[in-house]
Order: sequence, then C-alpha cells, then structure tokens
Amino acid sequence: MFGIFKKSNSSLLFQILVLPLLLIFLSPSLVSAASVDKLQSFDMEQVKVTDAYLVNAFNKEISYLQSIDPNRLLAGYKQTAGLSTNYSKYGGWENTPLKGHTLGHYMSALAQAYKNTKDNPTVNADIKNRIDLIISELQACQNKRGDGYIYAESTAQFDVVEGKATGTLWAPWYTMHKIMAGLISIYELEGNPAALTVASNLGDWIYRRVNAWDSATQAKVLSVEYGGMNDCLFDLYKLTGKSTHLAAAKKFEEPSLLNAIASGNNILPGKHANTIIPKFIGAMNRYRTLGTSEASYLTAAQQFWNFVVRDHTYVTGGNSQWEAFRAAGKLDQYRDEVNNETCNSYNMLKLTRDLFKVTGDVKYADFYERSFINEILASQNPETGMTTYFKPMGTGYFKVFSKPFDNFWCCTGTGMENFTKLNDSIYFNSGTELYVNLYISSVLNWKEKGLVLTQTANVPLSDTVTFTIDSAPSSELKIKFRSPYWIAADKKVTVKVNGTTVNAPVTNGYIDISRVWNVGDKIEVTLPVEVQVSRCPDNLSVAAFTYGPVVLCAGLGSESMTTSSVGWNVTTATKTVSVKDTININSSTSASLDDWLANINKYLIQTPGKMEFKLKETDADNSLVFTPYYSKYTGRYGIYFTFKGSFTGPRNPFSRIEAESYNAQSGIQDVTCDEGTGAIGYIENGDYAVYKNMDFDSAVVGFIARTSSAENDGKIEIRLDSINGPLVGTCPVKKTGGWQIFTDSECSVSEISGKHDVYLKFTGGSGYLFNINWFKFIKEDIAPVLIGDLNGDNSVDATDFALMKMYLLGITDDFPVQNDLEAGDLNKDNVIDALDFAMFKQYLLGGTELN
Repeated sequence: MFGIFKKSNSSLLFQILVLPLLLIFLSPSLVSAASVDKLQSFDMEQVKVTDAYLVNAFNKEISYLQSIDPNRLLAGYKQTAGLSTNYSKYGGWENTPLKGHTLGHYMSALAQAYKNTKDNPTVNADIKNRIDLIISELQACQNKRGDGYIYAESTAQFDVVEGKATGTLWAPWYTMHKIMAGLISIYELEGNPAALTVASNLGDWIYRRVNAWDSATQAKVLSVEYGGMNDCLFDLYKLTGKSTHLAAAKKFEEPSLLNAIASGNNILPGKHANTIIPKFIGAMNRYRTLGTSEASYLTAAQQFWNFVVRDHTYVTGGNSQWEAFRAAGKLDQYRDEVNNETCNSYNMLKLTRDLFKVTGDVKYADFYERSFINEILASQNPETGMTTYFKPMGTGYFKVFSKPFDNFWCCTGTGMENFTKLNDSIYFNSGTELYVNLYISSVLNWKEKGLVLTQTANVPLSDTVTFTIDSAPSSELKIKFRSPYWIAADKKVTVKVNGTTVNAPVTNGYIDISRVWNVGDKIEVTLPVEVQVSRCPDNLSVAAFTYGPVVLCAGLGSESMTTSSVGWNVTTATKTVSVKDTININSSTSASLDDWLANINKYLIQTPGKMEFKLKETDADNSLVFTPYYSKYTGRYGIYFTFKGSFTGPRNPFSRIEAESYNAQSGIQDVTCDEGTGAIGYIENGDYAVYKNMDFDSAVVGFIARTSSAENDGKIEIRLDSINGPLVGTCPVKKTGGWQIFTDSECSVSEISGKHDVYLKFTGGSGYLFNINWFKFIKEDIAPVLIGDLNGDNSVDATDFALMKMYLLGITDDFPVQNDLEAGDLNKDNVIDALDFAMFKQYLLGGTELN
C-alpha cells in the first residue's frame, strides 16, 4: 500500500515537523497507565437526546453561542500579544482583570456543540468555522510572543499572585485553566491539531513558571483560586507524554488538604466551594492517569464527595452559601438568596461522573440524576437560554439570569458547557454490558456492538419507560437498568420484555436483563413514584418535597422583583415583600408533624395528568401549587417551608437539654439541641453525643433515634457519666440505604435515677454509618397532671380553655405544660381535637366533670 520514495529535503522536513503531529492526531492519548475505569462513556455522537425540554435547552444554548462574536472574546488576547484588532472587548467580567475566562468556556462549549450538531450541517459548519478562527488567532498570538504564553492580560497578574509585585489580587490561574481546558476539548472533540500544538506550547510556559516556585511561593499561589489546573495538565500530559507537563500538574496539588479529607476530617466549613471542588477532580484525574499506585487520591476524592453530599447539600443537589461551604448539616441556617452557585454543581457532576466510571457505584448515578435535573436544568431560562449564578434556597426569592453580553459570569461560562453536553451521561458501558443511568428520551447507537436503542420516557409524569431495540447484536448482551433511590416505599421496579414480566432482582442498584435481543424487542421499565419529604437536618420542621427525581416548588408571586448587585457585579434577588413561608397543618389529621410528613401522600395530592400538586389539611390548601423546580423560571418560589402542627405524643420530661456532638477525628462539632428534638449533625463510626446533667427521677426512660442514609448496620450505646461509663442500654440501627430514607430505633433503659451525663456512642462497620436526624428521651413514669390544666398553673379555668381554642385554630402549636396530651385529651382518645374542646366548654358551664 505504501510506495518507496526517495528521501529529499522536503520529505525529511515532513518527517521531522509534520509526522510527529500526525501521530499525535491519530493517537489522541500517548500516555496510558493500566485503566482504572470500570466503565466508559459513549462518544456524544452516539447518543441523541429527543426529550423536548432538553432539545429546547440545547437549541437555546446553540443560538446563544452563535450570537457571540469570538473576535470580541479574542480582543484581549491579541492586545496582550501585541497584535492589532478592530474589535472591542465585551462588558461584565470580560472587562475586568478576569477577562479571557469566557473564551475558555466558549471553546469547550463549541467543541461539544460540534459533536452534537452533526445532523445539522449548516450549524455544524458555523461551529467549526468559529473553532478554526479561534485556534488560528490564538496560534498567531503565541507565535508573536514566542514564549508559549497566551492570555487576555499580561503576566503581571501572575506576579501579584506570587508576591513578586503589588496590585489587585485576582485569579489568573483560574482563567488559565479555562483556556487550557478549552484547547484540549477542541483537540479531542473537533480534532483541530493546531489546538494541541497551542496547548502544548502553553503547557511549556506553565512548566517554566511553576518550576521556578520555591515552597513558600507555591503555598502562596495555591491559596488563591486556581480552578482545575492540575486536572487540565494531567489531560495535557496524557496527550503529549511530556514529563514536564506531568511535573507542572503535580505543582498544583495540596497534600495537606487531600490527606485531611482522606483521613475523614471534614475541614470544608468556611472554605470557598468552587475553589475546592476542582482540586478533587484533579485528584481523580491523577488516579485515572497514573493508575492504582495513586489510590490515595481516589480515597481523598471519595471522602470529599461524601462530605459534600452528606453534610453540605440541599435537596436539589446544590451546595454552598455565598460561595462557601458552611457548618456541616446547617442547611436551614444558611438558606437565603445566595445559595447553590451553579459552577459548584457543574464541578460536582464532573467529579461524580469520574467516580462513577471508576467505581460503578450506583450512588454516584443517583446523585448525578438529582443534581442534573434540579440544579443544571434548573439553571437555564428556557425562553432565553440565559443561566443563573445563584439558585436561592431561601423561601420567597427568585432566580436571576445572566444577560447575553453584559455579565459573562463564571456560571455563564459553565452554563455554555452544561447545555452542550446534555447527552454525555445517560448511558455507560463496561465494554460488554450497557448501563442505563438516566431515564431521558434518547437514541443510543452502540455501533461497536451493533445495538441501536430508543428510549421513550416522561418520568415522573409517567412511571413507565419504554426501550425499543432498533438494531440488535447477534450475541447475548446484558442491559442494566438503574433502580433509583426515589422508588415509592414498599414498591419495586418491574421490567417487561415484549409484554412478559421478567423476574430480575436488583443487584448493586441495577436490574440486569441479559438475552439475545431481536429487532423490535420492547422493554418496559416501570418505576413506581410517590411524593417524598426531605427535611433540613438542623431544623426538622423545615421540609421540601420531591416527586421521583424532581424537586417541587410553589410559586409565591411576582411582586417587586427587584435585584441588587454584589461581589464582582453579580446580580442577586431581593425579598422586599412578605411571602408565605410557614404552613400550618390541620392538627386533627395527625398525631404529630412527624406523622403528617411521614404520610405526605395523603396531604400533597397530584392533579391528574399534570406535574402539579396541591396541599390538603393545611392553611395553604388554596394558595400554594407545587410544580417542578427545574422548570420554574419566573416569579418567587419556595422549595423549603416551615411546617407547624400538633405535637401530641409524649413530651420530653426535661425542661431543657443541651447536647454536644463529638467527632472521633476532629473533636467537638458545636451542635446544640433544644429539648432533645433537634438534629445533632452527621455521625460517623466512633462518634458520640453527650447530654449534660440530665435528671432521671423516674425508673424507666425510653430512647428513640431516627437515622437516615446509613450504609451499614450498627448500634447506639447508651452510657452514663463518661464515654466508657456503665452501659445501660443499646439501640440497633439498621441499614437504610438511599438518600433521606429514614428508620426509627427504640430501646428501653431501666434502673436509672438521679442526675447523670448521658453519652450516646455510635458504633458499627467502617465508613459512614449514621445520620442522626431526630431523637428524644421519653420519661414514662411522670408526675400526674391535672386534666385540663394546659398552662401548668395547677388550676383548670377559662385561660386553659382559651389556650385550647388557640391551639385548634392554629394560632399556637404547643402548650406551656409539658405533658400536654394527658392534660388536653379530655375524652381519652389520644388526640386533642374539637371533641375535647366541646367537653371543656361543657365543664366550664357545669355540665360535666373532668377526670
């Protein structure tokens, strides 16, 4: 096939200069340790999304990308390189020392858009022209300077970060990461070989810069946000094989941070979230690049993910307040207008995706779905295509979207990327097995296997997803369908093939169907769904609702939709009006708020055929309508509401109990419980809580613990006066499984009297075991109370009658007397309701006696 040719000067030049680049182009990954990935993703060309909502979201993003003039994004780069330009820079962040970051995001988004517009030649050609223009101009900038440097600002910013010069401190390495990542995306997805040349030359400049750091300079630089510099340089190293690029990547690692997290010490509170998350994406990339010898980096990334999801994440899958991680478990305390920076969710999903590919653990697929739907899709205005910076969790705020050419926030950039890769995590494969992770209408063409699969889904409005085999491989193939965490209680996923139910158990979170498939085969996967409750761990009266994977929110009007500007020109919502953020339940329907929420499917009712829900038995039945949060883009809303109702079960006999929670690794976590009914935070194996100076004047005390998300069975040891004091009881804690799945454990403790410190020690298998959301002591042998004495003044009169009336009207949800059920349940039917009120009235009129 190859003829013999005579070596000439021109052919020799070809071998020296062109052939190496050609080899790089033909072999995109030069460096390949033994793969640690259990699973692979599909090329985006192999997955076509057909879901109408996502198709619109993608098309809106493409229109926005096409409306941007790349020459204006390049203006700062050309000026810095000493090249002339007739184009002016855009405004917003593109006219600050952060200028240039948007071009990096734009390159990555264009590369993804190129992959996903192959069915539209006109648009695809326009995308390619934009890419080629950008790379050509950046290469011209690089050639002009001659040192490999490309940036929209001079190197002075880097001097300031290193302490070599004075001036305003910005985040140049953050921007550099976006540039490098964009170049690599273009090379890998669009195939422009010059993109890798520019990236490699830039990598050389970076190496020379960072190689000159001493330890003090390195520490100073790494204290400033630097994006995912380690991540992108590992990617570059895999493409170039240059040891200098690997050395540069390692310069952007922080062993002290990784080791602290890997050892189980949650040091995240107070740290800037979007600075921290990419560091662990980089840790994962080191493990995936260099192999199993770097397993400690995997451990760090896994533990970090656990901390973020467990301790700092709202029901939507988002995290942070004013861009920072706050105290573990303190979600209600920090709900306001500046929660859930969209960049954080973008980065958490990158980390989650990598962890899933390495481990195959279904918990990562579960979280990906939750955050993808309720954070990523929720971040876009479906009419304009503009995206959010923050997504408020505070009740009564609203989403604020960017303007096309006046903001260029970091989240505008990640928004460009988010909505050009909507198809990249629906399906995965092990080489021999197909994993179905997301239930989204789409078509998969696994050409290597000869499989074409069409998925038709409308989850959760319809609980049945249909898969049709349009092209079938000749040999047996296993398809693994994810069994989601949100399946209705006491129900299970069912699968039918060509109308016949297949008896297949759930194994490691998936239902496996293995057979020789035929063209026309139809698979029906039914996913039973119900309304579920997610409560804030630091205030269990504050709750949100989900339906399947979808978070629900209620509209709260559009009055006075004013905004304010904070930080670096970031626009935020204001709340200058009163909104309904508290819902009072009908006390006669439930023994307690716990009971009411546990039976929420009786009280939050779906409108037939619609993703719309209305309350029953509350004071908001006619005023609040709950719909999917992701599609809410106008008006004020509430996801979390405070619920008030009757607490008519046995009351805590102690006037006030202060609990201090201790972590086995880090010591006291400063958590306080009022009257034993607040959360004490998240507990791991070996942790304990202590109640100080509890007065046990009864021979019998009961203990109840509510746990969620326990990964293993375990137990609670109850000890007196010290952590190693007398063991007076134990409570079993059972594995609960998925996110916010609760279980109660009870035990009785006898032969205690006097005052004691009570220690609750949590023991079990290794790893994350307990999320103690609610607990209380119940003193059963209590002093008798006077029936009808609701204010505890040892008399029964009109004041007590007025208190009962206020209670039944919802004006108050409690009584001053501790044993309020015994005092107020006049007819002994174990509930305080209108019958007791009528009996009380008869008593005051002299018509009956209380006994």
